Formats: sequence, structure tokens, C-alpha cells
Amino acid sequence: MNDFLSIFYPILFTFLTGFLAYVGKEVLKFAPKVAEYWVAKIGLTNYQETKAIAWDIWNVVEEHCRLSQVVGDKVQVKVTMFETLIKQKVPGITNAEIEIIRQSIAGEFNKNKPLIINATEKNIQQPYQHQ
Repeated sequence: MNDFLSIFYPILFTFLTGFLAYVGKEVLKFAPKVAEYWVAKIGLTNYQETKAIAWDIWNVVEEHCRLSQVVGDKVQVKVTMFETLIKQKVPGITNAEIEIIRQSIAGEFNKNKPLIINATEKNIQQPYQHQ
């Protein structure tokens, strides 16, 4: 029995060493993909969180400009106020990221405006007639 174990252990050790080496190589091949996945997921999560904050800021800016008398270029006032507030809420955000998020939100915010304008113009052209 002792002879069997003295032969079996080195064979088992060699097999396990080879198996672990193979698994290690495969893990090293797979590790960058896993890392890229998590970086992308974290990046997407950060983007979504930043965009949610930006939507809140957008609504604050819209409400502020609606309630107050804005002197000068209203669009520039909104842009400046948006940039200032988002830099306060999201430290480290770059101007390029702010621009992308602002344009994304503006696109979503304004996507139905042509429909509203067309409906309004249609109602103006065809006023309600009392029967």
C-alpha cells in the first residue's frame, strides 16, 4: 500500500499542477474581458446616475427660468446655470461630458415639441366653433 501511495502522489501532483496551469492560462485570457465588462458596466451605471442628476438639474433650470425674469440670452443663461449646478453635484465631470449629457437631455426634452407646435398651429388655424 505504501508503494502505491508513493507512486500515486507524484502522478496526482503532476496532474493537478498541469490542470491548475491550464486553468490559470484560461483565466488570464478571460480576465481582461471580465475587467472590460465591469468597467463598461460601472461606466454605464455612472452615466445613468449622472444623467438622472442632470435631469433633476434640467428641471430646476427650466423652473427657475419660467418663474423669473431672465435678462439677456435665455438659452445662454440656462446653459451656464446647468453647467454650474452639474459641476457642483458631480465633481470631476468634464466640460465635454456636460455637453454630451446636456444635448442628450435637450434632445429628449424637445423631441415632442414639433408635435405640440403642429397641434397648436392647427388649433389656431381652425378655432373651436360653437354649435
